[in-house]
Order: sequence, then structure tokens, then C-alpha cells
Amino acid sequence: MKTLNKIFLSLGIAGAAFGLSSCVGDLDLEPRDPSENTDVTNDIDAVFADIYMNFATYGANGNSPVSGFDGGMAAFQRAMFIAEELPTDEASWLWDPADYGTLNYGQFNPALGCLYGTYSRLMINITLCNQFIQNVNSGYFNLDAEGQKNAEEYKRQAKVLWGACYYYMLSFYDKIPYADESTPVGAVPVQLSRQEVYDRVTATLEDVVAEYGDNQTPYYGFVGLDAAESILAKIYLNAEVFTGTAAWDKCYSHCKNVIDRLGKGGYYGNGLVRSYNALFGANNDKYVLGNGGSDVNEIIWSIVGDEVHLTGFSGATFLQAAWLGTNGVEATMGKPTMDTKYQNAPLADRIVTDADGVQTFYVYYADQDDFAAAESAYNEVASDSKNKWKTQISEVQNNTAYSFDPTQVGYISQDWYNSGNGWKCMVARKSFVRKFEWDDVQMTQSSDRRVALWQTAAHGFSVENISLLGDDWGKNGYLTPKYTNWAYNEDGTINKEQSPTNISSAAGDYAAIRLAEIYLTAAEAILNGGGGTQAEALQYVNWIRERAYADAPGDATHHWTSLSMQDLRDERCRELYQENVRRSDLIRWNQWCTGYTWEWKGGVQSGTNLPESSKLYPIPSRVMSASNFQQTTGY
Repeated sequence: MKTLNKIFLSLGIAGAAFGLSSCVGDLDLEPRDPSENTDVTNDIDAVFADIYMNFATYGANGNSPVSGFDGGMAAFQRAMFIAEELPTDEASWLWDPADYGTLNYGQFNPALGCLYGTYSRLMINITLCNQFIQNVNSGYFNLDAEGQKNAEEYKRQAKVLWGACYYYMLSFYDKIPYADESTPVGAVPVQLSRQEVYDRVTATLEDVVAEYGDNQTPYYGFVGLDAAESILAKIYLNAEVFTGTAAWDKCYSHCKNVIDRLGKGGYYGNGLVRSYNALFGANNDKYVLGNGGSDVNEIIWSIVGDEVHLTGFSGATFLQAAWLGTNGVEATMGKPTMDTKYQNAPLADRIVTDADGVQTFYVYYADQDDFAAAESAYNEVASDSKNKWKTQISEVQNNTAYSFDPTQVGYISQDWYNSGNGWKCMVARKSFVRKFEWDDVQMTQSSDRRVALWQTAAHGFSVENISLLGDDWGKNGYLTPKYTNWAYNEDGTINKEQSPTNISSAAGDYAAIRLAEIYLTAAEAILNGGGGTQAEALQYVNWIRERAYADAPGDATHHWTSLSMQDLRDERCRELYQENVRRSDLIRWNQWCTGYTWEWKGGVQSGTNLPESSKLYPIPSRVMSASNFQQTTGY
């Protein structure tokens, strides 16, 4: 198990300690167990931990502060994924068509439950941050001088997390419910324009950055200066969408600060992890800023996960289970043998290929009775025309032989990802798959390591999106997972000895913001006149490509010699998929409504244009009916 700061394991503190329902009464929160409403005046660490817990977890229906909604879907990372990825070319949700079907099409209405979950999660987390700061300011906690110093740092972190929530609020709405630490307890948030919220949020985060002054590296799992500047960079990147006025210079400035601090060390000398896949494995915490498990800290903001102590249906667990399932695959039945040459031989030396190309591998038995029983079972299966396939090797992965059922469509095993959960809930859209550089027209082979874990036509999956329905799984899109439950070595090879047991919850963290995103954001700011040079922007993108193809440092095989805006957009898509940026990116590039079409956009299989109103989400009906808010423009 990874080492978690003790504060993350102090889990018994309820939202009621903050007066949670007071500021978000319109969310219809579940009442808490009265036994949880404890006196926490002497336990600021545990109360502070509850803020991070509400970013990291909250799982099944019975364990969520959002009433009448699936708790897993209302967890922070997953709620943002629903809003930022599912309506785009990257992904689609195959079940619950009455709710998610319209979301897949980019067609939104205030009654969609999934949008209620997203809105609720943001407002709950905003409230937790605000009321923690209020409690510190009011002297609620019994703090000595050292405790007060720590509390000031906690307040800065709460403001950073608050700012992250308002980044998404700015992206989703134009009449935004706004609350900060000055909002009285019990008051309903005031609705402000995007411009007003933008001004207040950026001012708050700029103050936090100024307070940090010299670089201060946070403890693992917590946010700090680099997260604050990275969130500011994300807001300034989209400033023209949010306010009508671009802020490319501010975007570049904050990116450059982060790059100057973190863009060094490692295999490539630029702060990037050597292996792309290792960033999304069970031991990716060693690459998180503040953890010290590696000489590079590419993951700037990590939403911590743990397979035992910090579980849920979000983050790395969600990004495995939603894509995966076991279908048409079984471990190959080996042919029993008592030939001692196979006794300790590696798998490769136990595989024999006959004249017809059929592969069989041999399993050694020392005991005659055991051998006889195994041979009888093997012969029974091998002589059965319907089951003979179970004895024939279709593929070897991770030193295990597998057989594919010829009656099935789409071959995949959760074991290939060391994952104990598979829901068969998501597929990618063809337009997204085509963004990558493939070696064959079927789009099954690529030197780009970012697609190494995908399931394609090579395993029977169709790239065509004939529908976005679960019953067509295997026939209606590629699977594009990027998270696994394997531990990885620095070079990206799997380390089975350090990998966790194959259980339902994933061990890895969710990489919310990475240095790679900051490089690409800086490059976009440069191309839009925000500062820096064209050569600098090109260098940033080439560093991304160098790692994607596992090139050696300085190998220019996959380097570009020039950089257009469309090149940058496509590389950003390839690098940051499933990292909750795609919808905002397409809107910023004026490719959301028109100019770019993907499968089932607008509810048409070949895709069609979307109305301007779809650039925003409606405020949920349940919120509107319990407040005097104005609805989003266009709804």
C-alpha cells in the first residue's frame, strides 16, 4: 500500500461539522447520522481532510451527500468526466439512454440527472472549502501559534481547491451561483455573471500565489503553489470564452513559472515521466509532486486513491472499470505432460506450433495420478468441436496464454489490466481514434505508446459507432483505456511483484493536472501571442511526442519542424484524453458547434451541428425549483 498522510485516513468527520446544508439547501442533501456530528474543535486536521475526501471519493448510493443520485457518478472526477468528456468525440456512455443518451449527443436539458450530480458535487465542494476558511477565521478551532500557522496553509489549499471548482463552474454556466468565505452561513449563493466570477476567482488565486512567494512543495496528495498557478493557467487559457477578452499573456506567465520549477530532471531532462503508461498505473503516486518517489513530479495535482483505504467508484477505478469487461477470453488450457524438459521451462519454451499454425503449450505434472486426471480433462475439451478453442493459444499477454471464443465479438480480459472490475459502459468514437497516427488502415497498430492499452479491430472490436447502446458493445466502438492496476517500472515495463492484488478498487491516483498539460497550454498561449517564442512552443510539443513514441532523449524521429495551431490541437487531444479538458478545448477552438463533426454529435449518426446554447449547461431543474436563480441563457 502507498504511504498516505495520516490526515487522509481520518475519515469520521461529517459535512455537518461545516453546517454543510446551510449554504447549499437547494441540493437536497442526505441527512447525516447524528452520531457523526461530533465536536471537532480540537481536530482541524480531520476536518480539513474531509475537503480532500470529497474530491477523492464517495461511492455507492447509500454513501453520498447527494440525495437520490448515484454516489459514484457524483464523485468529483467522475462528475467532471461526465460533463467534459461524454458529449465529445472522446467517449460515450452506453447505458441509461434516457439520461445519458441525450448527453452523448450534446443535447442537454435541466432534468438530466447526470447534470444534477455534476452541479451538486461542485457546490458541495465549494461550500466545504468556504466554511472551513470561515471556521478558521472565526476561531472555531482551538489553535496554538503553530496550529494557526498550519491553518493559514490549510486556508490557502482550500482556496486552491475552491478555485478548481470555479474553473468548471465558469466552463459550464453563464449565470453562476457564487459563494466564498465572506458568504454568511445559511445564505443562498448569489448568481453572478461569468465576468464577475472570473474576476473574483482569478484575484483570489493570484493572492494565493503571491502569499506562497518562493516555491513551497506540498506534501503528497495536497495542493500548493504549482497547482494554484496551473489552475490559473487553465482559467486564463479560456479567458476569451469566459469573458470575451483573451488573457494569453497571463496564461503563458503562469505556465512558465510552473515549467521553470518542475521542467527538469528525469530521463528526458524536462520533468516528464519516461513512460506514458507508468503515469496511469497502480504506483503512479511516485510521480506526484511532493511524494519524492522519483526525481520527476509530472503530476501536479493528484486526486489520491488507494485499493484498501481510499476506495470509490471514481478516479482510476472508474477509468478502468467503465472501459473494461471480460469477453470471449479464457486462460488457455495447457496440454498435460510428464516430460521433464517442460518442468521449469519459461512459457515461450513450452509453446509448440503445429503445421497448421495452431499453438499448444505444455504443463508439467510430476505425479502420475495428477497427470492422468489432467490429461482426461484436456482430451475431453480438445475433442469437443465447440470447446476445442479453449486448448488453442490465441495470444500471450504478461506471460499468460489466452484463448478466444470464436463465437464472440470483441476479445478482452480484465486480467490484462490487473483489474477486478469491468462494466462494459463506454466506447470511443471513430473521429477521436482517427486523431492518432496509425500504421495500418484498420487502425490497430501504432508506435504511439498512448494507444498501447486500447482494444481495437485486432481483438474483434469495430471502430464504427453503429449506435451508442450497451447491447451493441463490441460492435460499436473501440475501447480506449489508459489506466491500469499494474505497477510499472520507470521504463514502462510491468512490475508484477509490486502490483496490487486484482481487486475491485484501483490502487493508482487520478492525475488531475500534469506538467504535460502545462507544456501544451504554454504552447497554445505562445501561438496566440501570449509571449515566448515559436521555437519554445515547438520544443514543448516535441518533448510530448518524444515521450509518446518512447524515443531516446534527443532522438528526433517523431519531432516536428514546425507547429500549426491544428497540429497543437491534435497533439493536445492525443496527450490529454480522459483528463477532463476536451469539451472546453473544442469550445475554445470554435469547433464545438460547427467546424468539426464527430459520430452522433447532435443525435445523428454521422454528426451534425450543435446550437450555441449547447456551449453551456442548464442549471438542474431540482435546483431551479428550490431557488430564485435565473436559468442559463438559451434554456
